[in-house]
Amino acid sequence: MCRFSRYFILYVSALASLAGCAAGPAEMVVRDVAYGPDSLQTMDMSLVEGRDASTPLIILVHGGGWMAGDKKDAEFMRDACFAKGINVVNINYRMGEGIHYEEMMADLDMAVEYLYENAGRLHIRTSKMVMWGGSAGAHLALLYAYGYDVRNAISLVMTLGAPTKLDSFGSMRGAKPQDVEGLLPVVTGKPWMYDEGQLDEAYRLASPYYAKNLKPTLLVHGEKDDIVPLAQSEVMSRKLKENGVADTLIVLPGAGHGGENCPPDVSRSLDRTMYEWIVEYSK
Repeated sequence: MCRFSRYFILYVSALASLAGCAAGPAEMVVRDVAYGPDSLQTMDMSLVEGRDASTPLIILVHGGGWMAGDKKDAEFMRDACFAKGINVVNINYRMGEGIHYEEMMADLDMAVEYLYENAGRLHIRTSKMVMWGGSAGAHLALLYAYGYDVRNAISLVMTLGAPTKLDSFGSMRGAKPQDVEGLLPVVTGKPWMYDEGQLDEAYRLASPYYAKNLKPTLLVHGEKDDIVPLAQSEVMSRKLKENGVADTLIVLPGAGHGGENCPPDVSRSLDRTMYEWIVEYSK
């Protein structure tokens, strides 16, 4: 899981500069850029040719139950967005013993700070960034954007299979008991108890649902998700609507937690919708 932080420039196009007619910076794809001292505090940056401060930028946060996974798991989103002319930052973050939501929030903030401080050199924006996450990464993206984004850099959150209200017994129905009992204590640092009212305050503090700075959100959830029940996105969608915050909940018919078994036409429609939202909230 751990890797030594290192810079690998995989591709830098010099054709435009050689011709002496560059319209902007060359395309740059860089792997394992260190944004902090830990070996897991790394990011991949895929920056499009000719970019400037108006070019949309999306930050990807991988899933894995807050205890596993890697940024390579979000490569499908990287490929789709980069092909559409969107700058993509794909991050790793700390996981393991003693690492809970507070430390993960600190890592996301350090990653955003790195982008903010290096924006001039990289020719990227410092505001109206988009954050996307899947599963545990969806939870972290929501929690950061709603509660920890002190620079107000994030203008839109997009999620797949997001846990949103960790202290909600009702909206957890349908999840596998072993996942609830085994994974929620990983992110909160506190044991799970089925006796309603006995959960530690950490379950509330780690829930995007209770955060104060709600942002426009595109929630995507598999209809047949048995890891994070659809009700978790439904309660978040209702909360956003109650507070007058732009949101859409897209339910993938017949699909599981990762969107598997989603009909191809629905998948294509979702791709178009996500791109439209990215463009709109990058203005």
